[in-house]
Amino acid sequence: MKPLRWWIPALSGAVALFSGLFPYALLTSSGKLPAGLRDNPWPFELVAVLASVVTLGLLVAAYRQKRARVVATISALLASMSTAVFILLIHVLSYELPPPPQDLAIGSPAPDFTLPDETGRPVTLASLHGHPSLLVFYRGFW
Repeated sequence: MKPLRWWIPALSGAVALFSGLFPYALLTSSGKLPAGLRDNPWPFELVAVLASVVTLGLLVAAYRQKRARVVATISALLASMSTAVFILLIHVLSYELPPPPQDLAIGSPAPDFTLPDETGRPVTLASLHGHPSLLVFYRGFW
């Protein structure tokens, strides 16, 4: 069996650390993440979980060979924690948003409101009555 080098568990831990939470946050904040992956980012989760499992396997190998134990332990800890936090944020904490108000149920008329247009003049919803209009509501991601 080849001796375990110190950089192998460090590289595996870095892959787990930088393949889940960080790219998801960067792509979400920049608006470049597709809507289908925003609520269910399975490719990010898959790579992070696989890298965490590999890092834990390298931790076991490091303790069997009595080499690079500190680096392997730190790498496994960071990889496991970052993957756990990422999955917790996506699948638990993001679903604690309040339910939408019943006033905005599908098919019910929208309440009147006033917002500025592209030139800064106020426009009311009532002034658009009779003209084709599209209202887009973003809930939770702005």
